[in-house]
Amino acid sequence: MLIQFSVENYLSIKDKVVLSLLASKDKEHPDFLINHDNKKCLKSAVIYGANASGKSNVLNAFWFMVNYVLTSHNQQLHMPIGRTAFKFDDFTAGKPSSFEVIFTVDAIRYAYGFSVTDTLVVDEYLYYYPNGRQAIIFERKNTKTNYKKSRG
Repeated sequence: MLIQFSVENYLSIKDKVVLSLLASKDKEHPDFLINHDNKKCLKSAVIYGANASGKSNVLNAFWFMVNYVLTSHNQQLHMPIGRTAFKFDDFTAGKPSSFEVIFTVDAIRYAYGFSVTDTLVVDEYLYYYPNGRQAIIFERKNTKTNYKKSRG
């Protein structure tokens, strides 16, 4: 189950944007909530705002992430990744775009994310939270020099 998605430096999104499906403490509409792991989550969410405010780009970022995960094994070294960085600022073009999802599978929470430039996966990680504490499944930082994998 998806709990949260976040993106930064992608299309019209410069700063980190978070779409969270965690419910507030409001108890007005309990039929629209899912009780999960002692937390209440929304069954659905809505993104609304003015025209050209970036609503579609949040979804485009999510689908970019999904597509990249599903097809990255076909990616050739130093070939373009196909991400589009925020273009309204000269400083952000060379910075990585970052994507993260937090989700649960079989009542265990996971956090998966990565950052990419036009040609390089800068970092990537997958954590899980057995017993509520973070544990590393794998973590790559500065992909040219370092790779760390859990021993569990």
